[in-house]
Amino acid sequence: MRSRSVVLPATASLLPVPRIGAARVGGPEDSPIARDPAEARHSPAEVGTIPAEVVHVFAAGLYLAVGDSERPRGTGRRLMPIMGPGALVLPFGLSVPQLDSTHLTTLRAGTFARVVPAVSPMRLGFHSPIFEDHVPSPRWIGFPDFALHIVRTHRPLCVKTQPWNGLDSIALAALAGHLRPGLSDLGSRAGDLASALLDEDVAVTEAGVRALIGAGPGSTPSGDDALSGIALALRSTGRNPPLDLLSRTVEPIDLAQATPALSAALIRAAVAGHCVPEVEAAIEAAHRLLTTHRRKPPPRSAAFATPAAGFPAVLSPLDRIGHSSGHDLFTGFLAVLTALTRRRPSRPGASHSLSPPRSPTAAMIRIRGGDGPRTPTQHSSKGTHPCHAH
Repeated sequence: MRSRSVVLPATASLLPVPRIGAARVGGPEDSPIARDPAEARHSPAEVGTIPAEVVHVFAAGLYLAVGDSERPRGTGRRLMPIMGPGALVLPFGLSVPQLDSTHLTTLRAGTFARVVPAVSPMRLGFHSPIFEDHVPSPRWIGFPDFALHIVRTHRPLCVKTQPWNGLDSIALAALAGHLRPGLSDLGSRAGDLASALLDEDVAVTEAGVRALIGAGPGSTPSGDDALSGIALALRSTGRNPPLDLLSRTVEPIDLAQATPALSAALIRAAVAGHCVPEVEAAIEAAHRLLTTHRRKPPPRSAAFATPAAGFPAVLSPLDRIGHSSGHDLFTGFLAVLTALTRRRPSRPGASHSLSPPRSPTAAMIRIRGGDGPRTPTQHSSKGTHPCHAH
């Protein structure tokens, strides 16, 4: 590889990046990456490095497939998002503040890279490295014309648990009506699963999860996004037994055959309470819009004189997440809130509170290896507290 005089600092999320178990990287015909044979001849293996190749380049970042042997397409590859300042900040992967078009235009699908691992896995406290199974985390990634130096780790964004008292059911229904999910029956599917989880009905929950996983096109199908929204809502409202049930239900499913690697990793991140900043902003806006914070709530501000006036604060961040992913995810989130408003007290005289019943647990989901052969593209990515990064 040529000399790399440009070195960009990067930070690594503590969440593990997903596996890619197949030798093919996806695409319209699920065909192998085409590359210039000369490039392969001039990219010899370097002692102590891990082979990698660029899977996809988009306007603000790229996806890198990192191998586990001298073959960059080995069965243990992992998909690493590398995100510039204009990219959607996923809960896992690398953030590179100085990455821009001058660097990205030097790359294409199939470009080789070399990953220099840290001497020991990068850790923070008792958290795991960003690569699972004791694979050392990267310290340096070399591309033909520039390199990345991972200087530190960072904690991914975590949705906080908070009381959702005094939910305005009319405003809630109106807000749900403004969503534009990618599947016409997504609200119905999400509502059925939300009710089953709150009832802790195992059989109906299993059927509801299977009705959502992998439903819809793209690297993050609509059903997966709604499932993530349900998980985030259960965590935000502090519904821990339903969240644990959801985690136990998804865990044994072979996602390699059901949904793409990126989507599977986002589901796992959501069950752990992690999301992109745009979703967190939408959740906070919805909380301000739909709940009362005091025994006697103050008059609405001019900006929120009517419920509909507050809808843009919720919807605008969601519009920035892919084609319909933001709306798909919030369809699941609002399905949980709607199911909570429809529940009745369990005994006579009992009051129904939407406050968290107890401090959330660190429910995590361990998705079985091999998250699928499909590769995300920028166009199709529709894109307990405290949270723990595993």
